Amino acid sequence: MVNIDWENDRIVFTPTNLYMEYILLSYNNFLKDNLDDVQITYGELTYIYNIKYYPGISQRELAETLFVSEANIAKMVKKLVNKGLVEKRKDENNKSRNILFLTDKGEEVFVKINVLTCGWERKITKKLSNEKYFEFKEILYELTKESVDL
Repeated sequence: MVNIDWENDRIVFTPTNLYMEYILLSYNNFLKDNLDDVQITYGELTYIYNIKYYPGISQRELAETLFVSEANIAKMVKKLVNKGLVEKRKDENNKSRNILFLTDKGEEVFVKINVLTCGWERKITKKLSNEKYFEFKEILYELTKESVDL
């Protein structure tokens, strides 16, 4: 666990992924406490966000984006379809390809999650000015892009 009394050298030498993991664990707990009425898991959130941001994404493209197998995608998509959050359609140009969209219920869940997430982010970044907060997000975006190419 992160200790508020760590010395600067320990902060510098602690791997970035460990900090990210602590943040994600905290976020997961926050969502568990605040999403009682929405029957989704933390693991399903990434799928919902990606389908929202890339409407019409194919299952294969989603697998490539999330670094998981197509079998994993098929299982998760089936769960999300059964929950009424995702709609799976055959691609008109390639009938062997499934493309994904959020349903109206999925859109509602996305909005609820996004509102909660924005509130959580502001709580954990309250000591940052708006400028530093946006700079931090830009840095995370750049790190994300760089990590994809490894």
